[in-house]
Parts: sequence; C-alpha cells; structure tokens
Amino acid sequence: MLKKANRTVMNMGLAALLVPAALTFSTTSASANDGGAAPAPIQEKVTPSVPQQQATITNQKVIVNVSALNIRQGASFSSPVVGTATQGQEFAILKEANGLVEIAPNKWISKSSSYVTIASGKPSASQVKGVSTSTPSTSTASTSAAQETSTPAPAPTTSTASGSTVNVARSLVGSPYQWAGNTPSGFDCSGFIAYVFNHSGHSISRTSVANYWNMATKISSPQPGDLVFFQNTYTSGPSHMGIYIGNGQMIHAGSHGVAVADLDVSYYQDHFLGYGRF
Repeated sequence: MLKKANRTVMNMGLAALLVPAALTFSTTSASANDGGAAPAPIQEKVTPSVPQQQATITNQKVIVNVSALNIRQGASFSSPVVGTATQGQEFAILKEANGLVEIAPNKWISKSSSYVTIASGKPSASQVKGVSTSTPSTSTASTSAAQETSTPAPAPTTSTASGSTVNVARSLVGSPYQWAGNTPSGFDCSGFIAYVFNHSGHSISRTSVANYWNMATKISSPQPGDLVFFQNTYTSGPSHMGIYIGNGQMIHAGSHGVAVADLDVSYYQDHFLGYGRF
C-alpha cells in the first residue's frame, strides 16, 4: 500500500512538471511560422524618381573642334536649334546636363569629345566671338552645316549636288529612329534617304530599299553623296542603305537614330551589297 502511494505521488509530480510546457504551446498565439496569419509587412520608404538635375560648373570652358556645332535652346538633343558655334570658339561652362553644356542662358551645345574639348580655366578673350542665336529659317534649316558629329566635312567634289546631299545628311545627325519615319522628328533608313535627296536638289519618291537599289545606277568607286546598300539585315534581299560621305564612312538612319558609321565594321562588310547613284 505504501509503495502504491509513493508511485501515485511520483506520477503527480511528473505531471506537474509537464503541465507548464503543455500550457505554453497550447496558449501561444498563432504566428507566420506555424500557419497563422502573417504580420503586416514593413513599408519601406521609396524615394520618387526625379529628372536628372543640372549641375552647375565653375572654372571650366568648352572649345569647339568642328566647323559648325548646333546650339540648342535646352538641355536636350531634341530641343530646338537656335544658332551655331564655330570651330575655335571658347565658352565658359555654366551648367551641364544630359550630355550637353550651357554656354549662355538657354544656349546649350554637346559636350561630346567628338565635337569639343573641355578644359580648366576661363575662355581666351581672343577666342570668344559671341554666340550666334539667330534661329534658322524654314528654308535654310534643312541644309544647315551645323552638326553634332565628329566627322570633318569631306573635300569639295566636282558635283555641287553631291556636296549638298552630304551637308543635308550631316545636319540631321542625332535625329531619332522611327519606323516608317521621314522627317527630322524620326527617320527609318529609306525615309532618311528620301528626305535628304528631296532637300538637296533631287526629286525622288519615298519607296523601299529594294526599289531604291533597282532605281540606282550601280558603281564601283563611290563619291560623297552616293548610296551604300546592304542586304539580308532584318529581312532578306536589299534591306538597308546609307549615304556615302567619303573616308570609308556613311551617314544612315540606324536603330539608334541618324549617325555616322564606319564601313569597315564587320557587320557592314558581311551584309554589303553595293554602291549606287541616283
């Protein structure tokens, strides 16, 4: 009887030790780790995106290295052209933004090393000629020689028309790409050709690259103003073209807009079709 009583007491003691643990598990509220409702997520503070800020520059100057460089009204390559800067001119840099520098209030030029040199110090008094701010008229804007390109103007040729063609093409460098586009607000390759030739003394209709290839007189020794054709690019057959400007280069409307390109690039060599002349 005594032994039985002792066993009963021991069992009661063991149960007393186990009860707190059992109560702990049974009375704890649900958490995200045991299938209960997840706690509300912590909200992170998000800083809203803002346009690129214009940085103010001091004690720096820009020197123009090309014969004529577009001056734009704002800090964007799509901003209206309001004048030109000429080779050798030096200007104090007021601000910079989006790949351009401000040289006077609301007067911006490209800061690309292809067109200008950025240097420390103030402009040389003998080189500061002022900023031409006359807005090109509608009749002359399309043939302006002002550029945002590093390629020097080709040597004069015997053909005035071909020289004019190259000048018009150069004035459009930087225009954006647009499928089926045929204005400075956006070009594709054939629309660019039609615009340039119709604004440089020719009269041609807008058509496809394949039709231009069939229209052109085939030549083996191109001159500035002639055409360069490529095949099997985005589609089979004649499918891309540009305007030859000399020195193994062309201007064309590619996927990144109107630009100067070297013809010795392997891609163009692999797809080269031939030269032509209107």
